[in-house]
Amino acid sequence: MQKPKLIAAGAVLAVAVAAGVSACGATGDEPDAGRPVASAGPTDPVGVLKAAAGKVDQQTYKLTLSSGGTAGADGTVVLWDPGAKRGLETTSLKVPTGEVKIERLTTGPDVYVRVTAPDRRVPVWDGKTWWHISAPGSPPAKQGLDNTRLAGTLSTASGVRQTAAREYAGTLDLRQSSAVLGEGIGKVLGDRAAAVPFTAAVDEQGRLVRYRIELASKESQTAQLDLTYSDFGLAVSADPPAADLVGEDPPANIPGA
Repeated sequence: MQKPKLIAAGAVLAVAVAAGVSACGATGDEPDAGRPVASAGPTDPVGVLKAAAGKVDQQTYKLTLSSGGTAGADGTVVLWDPGAKRGLETTSLKVPTGEVKIERLTTGPDVYVRVTAPDRRVPVWDGKTWWHISAPGSPPAKQGLDNTRLAGTLSTASGVRQTAAREYAGTLDLRQSSAVLGEGIGKVLGDRAAAVPFTAAVDEQGRLVRYRIELASKESQTAQLDLTYSDFGLAVSADPPAADLVGEDPPANIPGA
């Protein structure tokens, strides 16, 4: 069996843009010229999307991610607490013999990975052992996609236009985004990295809820990352596994090891 590709999760990127608040009037009969007026939320499309990306890190959330937009295809679900940097990510990969499931548990500085595979010829993919792949003070494990930071790529948006109510389209400059998208992104995008098409949508609270990055196109077939953010404020439980289920020194065929 080939080693499955892990769509990895990692540390949160804090996007330093927040939505503004409504201005309050002065209490007297005359306007208070010395009182600074609070700015309203951004109304230009770029500002709206940057603020929406920033709001993703203000609450817990569920992120559903897929590629290709095909129902039933491989995909990832992340339950994430940005403040505590805790959560569980589950990636499902279809294989000829069934489904490989990769679970990545982040409990602050500690990261554990468990792999469940239909082919039991790989003992370490037993669906029971949580391999400890990162601990305080250790070098960060090499990752592919960092799902918890994908919203931050909207900070490079340009040429943004509004296409419908709370829906937008434009291009991204992803030339400096390998830390989020993985080292292989340069090979996928090539010269297109400077202007990658995207679409996005925000909800009534100005939060990012849908985001599609068009990664590549060849012979009318488009590869993309489809992200859906939902369940804002949900309870996220991410406690370390029981000691008797933890394996140290993970082998090379454990994703992220």
